[in-house]
Amino acid sequence: MAQMGIGNVGLPGIIFKRKFRWTLEISTPVGLIPKHYVKVAGRPKLEIDDTEINFLNAVTWIPGKARWQPISVTYRDVAANDFGALYSWIGTVYDFNDPANLRQSEKAGWNGIARLDLYDGCGTNLETWFMASCWPQSIDFGELDYESSDEVTIELTLRYSEIKYFNRCGPQMSPRCFGC
Repeated sequence: MAQMGIGNVGLPGIIFKRKFRWTLEISTPVGLIPKHYVKVAGRPKLEIDDTEINFLNAVTWIPGKARWQPISVTYRDVAANDFGALYSWIGTVYDFNDPANLRQSEKAGWNGIARLDLYDGCGTNLETWFMASCWPQSIDFGELDYESSDEVTIELTLRYSEIKYFNRCGPQMSPRCFGC
């Protein structure tokens, strides 16, 4: 007889990762973009091409090249000294403050490292993503509207080329992964 129910999902030691328990900070050559101004972000997304193999009268597929997709990050735009690193970093990638030259930086001046952490309800780190060689691929400084009292935001699309993932509750779960 087959067992009914939701299986391991219902066990008392299972911790659900929640969408509202995370931080993202970016270390750049011009300073740290602090985590407390981030409003919305995404975890990395991996896309793997399929390679078609034809032989005789059959077709099969195998995994091909993999590519990390950009992530979107929305910042609350605030007038604070510690938030200036975001504008400075964007300026190192593409110097929009110099309309005559509009210079772009050399590699050493733009690459940042983004760190994304997910937490449980007690603040214990469950997983960490490091995205290196990271840079703002697209920047939207947001809309302004006299009829709205919403906060002003900046939306970035971040491109990165290197990933390191750390599962803090791996196959041998430590006691800290069993809740508060």
